[in-house]
Amino acid sequence: MSSGIRSQAHLQVVPLEAVLVLADALQSIGRDVPQALARAGLSHIAWPPRGAIEKPVTRNAFARLAQDAVVAFDAHACRHEGLRSLPYSVFKLMCVAMLAGPDLKTAIGIAADAYPEMIDRSGDLRLTVIDDEAILELDLGKRRQDVGNLLVIMYALSTFHRLFGWLTRTQIELTRVTLNYPQSERQPAFDALLQLDPDFDQPRNAIRFAATHLGRPIARQYNELETLLTLFPFDLLPPPYNEQSLIERIESATAAALSGGAIPPDAPQLARMFGLSIATLRRRLRADGSSIMQIRNECRMKLAMRLLGSSRLTVKEVAARTGFNDVSSFRRAFRSWTGRSPDAFRKVKSGNRSDGV
Repeated sequence: MSSGIRSQAHLQVVPLEAVLVLADALQSIGRDVPQALARAGLSHIAWPPRGAIEKPVTRNAFARLAQDAVVAFDAHACRHEGLRSLPYSVFKLMCVAMLAGPDLKTAIGIAADAYPEMIDRSGDLRLTVIDDEAILELDLGKRRQDVGNLLVIMYALSTFHRLFGWLTRTQIELTRVTLNYPQSERQPAFDALLQLDPDFDQPRNAIRFAATHLGRPIARQYNELETLLTLFPFDLLPPPYNEQSLIERIESATAAALSGGAIPPDAPQLARMFGLSIATLRRRLRADGSSIMQIRNECRMKLAMRLLGSSRLTVKEVAARTGFNDVSSFRRAFRSWTGRSPDAFRKVKSGNRSDGV
């Protein structure tokens, strides 16, 4: 099954049908739809709808309406079933923690460890791998199988799916989506809105994708997360997955490995990560005036400079952290990079800090 999100990755205008789906869902739990539309900046849309709507619905306005709708549905379910709603601030903290993982598998593990505490142990997040398929199961606690909770669980699965792709700068194609809801609850409008095509009447709420994605490095920084969270996860449209150049993607993968104390990926590993042949990978790098070795050395230099300037590691320890087998080789490489020895560089940095620079 294809997740069907590629064509919408940079969409800035949202179809009116998506707005009407959310508005109808809000009305079903007794919310004031005209007020919700007004809060989202969509007061030009009449409710109940009548006539054609000429003014486009912007992505930002739709995100505000989605926030209103999803939060309202979750609160409605929690109020009636004695559950705790997941605060948005906690979701943000989970995303920050996931950035620390060297690869997607580790990042999902971080989220899974934190998840039960965030919702008072009323649910669970589990990752399993069977053969070549990764399965992420999501349990939001004991909820009634109604339309409102169906939207919440589909929304949650979609959020994790898009977050994983964003963290690794890779659009992840889902192989299957399963829901522990009866087929009679199916809402085709939800499928279209969240770009999912789920199988109902299944034992678990889960998404499945190729396990090869689990080895992809986390390729995002905190400042990028701050930008993403201005709309996400309430923006139900896909985030931009891969706006990096190939050089930037290799830099991210190499830096993540070095920071985690691992050996940087070589050409075959990089080619697999980015879905290229080794020859194409090298040809594209040559066309951009770079190479894997050049990128690796630049990453080692940046890490060495950061460690020498801000840590108490010895030069020998810095050499090991940056992938050198002996201190002498590291000293020669560092002098060629900076024109200074590691000790002289550290002394200058230490002096700058003591001077308040």
